[in-house]
Amino acid sequence: MPPIRIQHLALGISLAALTSGCSAWHPPVVIKVVRTVNSAEIISNQDYERLREVSEDAINHIKSVDPSIRPQLTLSTHSNFVDEIADQTQSGFGPDLLITDSDTALELYRRKLIDPIQVSPEDRADTPSYLFELVTAGDGQLVGQPVNQFVQLACFNKERLQAPPETLEDMEQESDTNNFGMALQLKDLFWSAEAFDAGDAMEAALAKRPPDPERQSKVTQWLHWLESASYQQNIRFLNNQSSLRAALISGELDWISCWSSSLGELRKQMNDKLALAPLPKGPSTKPKAATKLQVWSLGRNSSATQRKKALVMIDFITKPWAQKTYALAGRNSLPVNRKAAKIVASKIPGGTAALVMYAQDSIKEEAAKSQSKARIFRDPARYQKISDALMDTIYDVRSPEESTKDIINSLRGERQ
Repeated sequence: MPPIRIQHLALGISLAALTSGCSAWHPPVVIKVVRTVNSAEIISNQDYERLREVSEDAINHIKSVDPSIRPQLTLSTHSNFVDEIADQTQSGFGPDLLITDSDTALELYRRKLIDPIQVSPEDRADTPSYLFELVTAGDGQLVGQPVNQFVQLACFNKERLQAPPETLEDMEQESDTNNFGMALQLKDLFWSAEAFDAGDAMEAALAKRPPDPERQSKVTQWLHWLESASYQQNIRFLNNQSSLRAALISGELDWISCWSSSLGELRKQMNDKLALAPLPKGPSTKPKAATKLQVWSLGRNSSATQRKKALVMIDFITKPWAQKTYALAGRNSLPVNRKAAKIVASKIPGGTAALVMYAQDSIKEEAAKSQSKARIFRDPARYQKISDALMDTIYDVRSPEESTKDIINSLRGERQ
């Protein structure tokens, strides 16, 4: 069966070589850059324009660092991205630089479609170590350079909802008069698991530690909450984030869980009606910041010169000045660099106060002690098993107790 073609827009961005005085002219080096975007099926002109506006300054500044670099930027939907890169790489025309999320980077490395990257101890010093753990493969190789983080938030229509729910219990109570929405994807619902400390039991199961009924009860409590929420008339579970955003924009929903990567689209469509808040708290008292890590990785078809220039681009984008500048320009992500993150947290406007709170949490090591989420997400079989258990619970096919056993046994590698 032929691979499904990714719909995309491509733009070759040419940078004129700068010459002055006695400086030597260097021939141009084309660097093919592919970047995934969070669209449903296609990339619209609006998607491209939003990315172009934020990327333009970065590309212009790269020119001042190395005038010979000629980036050619391609935007791609996430669906079938890995298969498309496989086809390009096998034909010898793969990209030199890939900008995607950490889970996709790990899958690309597993399929031998990207090369590992070396980062010096000095360059690691200003980035929390747990972020490097999220892009470290099983063989210990670093599959990409962490660049920024998108955070998970609550996005709501402030004309319809005066004050967002602060707790999960509040959400159920307020669903009598307002409409709430969440995505039926484990990656989008995992924040609610952490609200019950359910991740601790999953981490223990992955480590094959002896079963602990108290720990496992947290998973059951989480599933009971999902089951109860599904019974509420005005709490809806939609298939994906794109459907949630469309429902919020149209007024069908008043509140949704969302990722900061979508704030550009929501701001443009909703204007002053859009407001942000932290996600509701559950019984857990542990601070956790739900984030999605963006990384830059190296393709396998580069010449020696193209590889050198790609590394120049990575080095540039990880500098504190660049991280601060483009985070503030986009107003939808947090730098991984500690110094830049502190600056961004103090300068994001009041309308994005929730991002500030997450910025303050995400630059602390204790905000991500548990690595269960990353380990689950990078294992397709386990991810699917937990996803199936969630669906069975929400649709009342299996009880929360039965689904808890399925999840724990799957993580422990035990057959059902």
